Amino acid sequence: MPWAPACSAVVGSPQTRTPGRGPYGHDDYIGVHPALRAATQDVHERLHRHPGFAAIQAGRIDLADYRALLVRLIGFYVPFERAAGVPPDRTHRLGADLRTVGVDHAMCAALPHCPCIPSLTTPTRRIGALYVVEGAALGGRQLAKALDGLFGPHVTAGREFFLGRGDATGAAWRAFVMNLETFAGDPLACGEIIDAAMDTFAAFELWLNGWHDPELAH
Repeated sequence: MPWAPACSAVVGSPQTRTPGRGPYGHDDYIGVHPALRAATQDVHERLHRHPGFAAIQAGRIDLADYRALLVRLIGFYVPFERAAGVPPDRTHRLGADLRTVGVDHAMCAALPHCPCIPSLTTPTRRIGALYVVEGAALGGRQLAKALDGLFGPHVTAGREFFLGRGDATGAAWRAFVMNLETFAGDPLACGEIIDAAMDTFAAFELWLNGWHDPELAH
């Protein structure tokens, strides 16, 4: 889905970054948020092209495919929110959307969960992982609007997940970015943040590859 826009710079992978130095291998550190955007640019672009998100953006997704995508999303967010130690707000919104499209509580409880959520045992790893879902919430507002053709304008039922916090989404994102930059003076913490973001993106992308399993769509 659309995330906060990625910049065009290229950064080394977590395995090639030099600890204690800037994300470009130089001492002129550029800040946590720009480094994250650069490090995750490729996966951002691949997720933009994911067939489910692309179909929503183009206004051509049908109900069966939308249901299949929501099934896959809740399978990621249930274990993710538990691992990150955050309230299950996204899980609850996804559950409401699934009920709107015909997946009840019992069916939701039986859905598979992503088995490869990365370890989020430190504050820096948690904030790196949350970069992924906070950016997704920001981009989700565009997808919510694109669902007018499926649900009709001014109808929130069925797209509560993509609507997220509503008008407060932008303010929440700005507050999150400000929090990110409190780590700007600590290159080792920045490296851990980037590693966790990339690990989370990798898990999310891998999990979404199985979104169109017909046994999960009905």
